[in-house]
Amino acid sequence: MVTILKQTEFVWRGLGLHLGRRKAPVLILVSDATYPHLYRITYPNGWQSTPGNLTRAKDAAYGHARYLLAQETPSEAPQTGERMAA
Repeated sequence: MVTILKQTEFVWRGLGLHLGRRKAPVLILVSDATYPHLYRITYPNGWQSTPGNLTRAKDAAYGHARYLLAQETPSEAPQTGERMAA
């Protein structure tokens, strides 16, 4: 059985999303070059997502971080706005 990480296990330090007390961020948000009020998720391999507002980018980053940490597959990840059962 796979343990699914909860959103409360992640911590934002500035624009970096960290798992617990780990020093290295799982993902980083960066301001878009053309539209500075929009943000992109930057992945460890350098790839960047499409831009979105800060709230949406942070929300999406949680699901992407759980996927990157191999805790769930994209089909198991909760959709935006859904809450996981406690």
